[in-house]
Amino acid sequence: MNILLTGATGFVGKKLTSALLDKGHHVYAIVRNLKKAESLISSVSPSLQKNLVILEGDVIYKNVGLSEDTVHFLKENIDTVYHVAAFLSFDENVREQTFAINLEGTRNVLELAKEIKVRNFFHVSTAYTLGQQLHAFETLHPVDNQFINPYEESKCYAEHLVFEYKDQFNVNIFRPSIIIGDSKTGEAETTFALYGVIRGLELIKRRMERKKDLQNRTFKFLCNQEVTQNFVPVDYVIDVLTAALLHAKKNTIYHITNSNPPTNQLIFELIQEYLDLPNVVMVPTDYPGQLSPEEQAFNQPMSVFYDYWTKDLQFSDANTRELLAEVGLEPLVMDRDILMRIIGKREQVLSRGAS
Repeated sequence: MNILLTGATGFVGKKLTSALLDKGHHVYAIVRNLKKAESLISSVSPSLQKNLVILEGDVIYKNVGLSEDTVHFLKENIDTVYHVAAFLSFDENVREQTFAINLEGTRNVLELAKEIKVRNFFHVSTAYTLGQQLHAFETLHPVDNQFINPYEESKCYAEHLVFEYKDQFNVNIFRPSIIIGDSKTGEAETTFALYGVIRGLELIKRRMERKKDLQNRTFKFLCNQEVTQNFVPVDYVIDVLTAALLHAKKNTIYHITNSNPPTNQLIFELIQEYLDLPNVVMVPTDYPGQLSPEEQAFNQPMSVFYDYWTKDLQFSDANTRELLAEVGLEPLVMDRDILMRIIGKREQVLSRGAS
């Protein structure tokens, strides 16, 4: 099949590009940054690079910035669009940019898909379009929900927009939760969420090693112990997305989530074990005591996650389980060994975050 893909140079997009090429498909990747495009090309087996076409464009523009000739070439030549590109920020100060990319950018990709007459439009969203609800089903959530941040809200509006095009082509929405490294190799290309915590704890350790007066002190990490985090390895996300190409049901939503997510306490213990960092303790996010300047500096950047660290969420994934059964795959089972393997790749992720 011929597949048009946005967000191809990102964490998920790069893995998805490789997986689709490995399965014999041709991928037309829309990229904003040609330097990142070079990295994408080099990550693909030389024998498959001939099946990867780089198209310079940007979702914020009409026809995602593609020329008329390119649009004409793509017309009736593309089977499926995977719309992966998104702007991930929880910052209220960039709300306008968040909606411009995640909502209006999606509109531009949908209009392009309509223009070139595709059969399928696969939209990669997020499991957190449920807002302040505690249980999410594989259905559209109301746009008048109370949302935690503009990112959630923009993605919820985008989902509704996608379904407005269901009479033009088949639409599917895929909602991954918190994407982490590969379950087999541990490798990742993100500094978000789990990796931000690892990096923060690594910096605390380095600071303690440099300053003798800090070496016998205990540092407080504000995070609720028994709350779970819905981590999903990136390869599981890719398995679902590629299975959908032949087996997704028309106009259906799929949760790519973890039915048995780890607790904050378990994650913290594993990070401590790998970093050999005994002098940090976990206390609730509403801890009433005083924090030292060092503790404040460590915890403040992570406060954007407190809404996710204080409540357990449940995600129904019946549609995804049915989809995986079609291709003989099992739902996600992420055990301690997988978590340790992923956390153990911290040096690789930290070095990227520092670059």
